[in-house]
Amino acid sequence: MPSPRTSAPSTTTGSDALLYLLFGVLGAAMAFGSLAWLTGNLTNSFVGSGPWAPFRATDALLHPEVLWPTLSTTALLIGVRVVPGMLTLALLTTGLVLWLHWHSGAKTGLARKGDLAPLLDKEITAKAKSLRPSLSGRECKRGRSRRPRHPARHP
Repeated sequence: MPSPRTSAPSTTTGSDALLYLLFGVLGAAMAFGSLAWLTGNLTNSFVGSGPWAPFRATDALLHPEVLWPTLSTTALLIGVRVVPGMLTLALLTTGLVLWLHWHSGAKTGLARKGDLAPLLDKEITAKAKSLRPSLSGRECKRGRSRRPRHPARHP
């Protein structure tokens, strides 16, 4: 009887990349729309030309002049396009840097010096002596070599 499948079927790399790209674009559009609404309302409050607009991120993104009709085109450009664009870019850059930091690293499969430290002679000897006190009077087998390093030359 065949064993049941325990892992999900693999997808191709291209479809994964397209899915991630779709999520990234949607997330960036949502962030930009929300920041455009927030900075548009803040610009409107600083200029003092009207009340706080209700939350409509799509209108703030596509038609800011509908939400804030009393703002000048320069104020709309800076408060609804430039500032949220820079903030969105900063958020995306920070997210990408953090994602790369968490998902990268040395994946070569080789141990680093710190990984091998507990396996060195001194650490192994100390561990063996701590586990079995009767070994405390003995020398480490790897400590001294029984053969001389340079064999004597015979004339």
